[in-house]
Amino acid sequence: MNLREKVNALFAKHNVSLSAEEVVEVKQMVEAILEDGTSIYSDSDTWAPGVRVFAKDAEGNEVVVADGEYTTAEGVIVVVADGLLVELKPMVEEPEVEITIEEEQSTEVVVEDTFNAEVEGLLSLVAKLESELADIKKANTELSANVEKLSAQPAATSIKEVKQSKVSAPSKSYNKMSAEERFLFHLKK
Repeated sequence: MNLREKVNALFAKHNVSLSAEEVVEVKQMVEAILEDGTSIYSDSDTWAPGVRVFAKDAEGNEVVVADGEYTTAEGVIVVVADGLLVELKPMVEEPEVEITIEEEQSTEVVVEDTFNAEVEGLLSLVAKLESELADIKKANTELSANVEKLSAQPAATSIKEVKQSKVSAPSKSYNKMSAEERFLFHLKK
């Protein structure tokens, strides 16, 4: 017999029963998700002026929410001052604007006339561009023919074909020329 069995036998002999009840405290809380995804909550079971407002920091610690106005994902504005809820502003619904479109025959006619005028303008522009394209193609053909003609010709005159101009040989040897004759000889070169 182990110790547990001995203790249970002793309790049974003296009609003693022990029981342990686990007490779990259920904490009522209210929570709201803000537009940016942040979760705020209160230790109260409803949102009402005067309740404390908390959020959790990056480490999961409970921190008091800073003063300001916060909009929930549902559109309710929560006003906080000194960590307490001051005011709940209900979601403001924007009035629906009713748009009525009235169709009139005259606008259809004007639009059709404008469309026809634009189409005619575009067709005349296309005709003009086609004629300019034809002129450019004709000029291109002429230029291509000139290029072929010029490519068949040599690029420069051959050295062999260049005729040397005759240099007149002096009638006297250079040594026997006078200064005046030497001057004229060099001048004619």
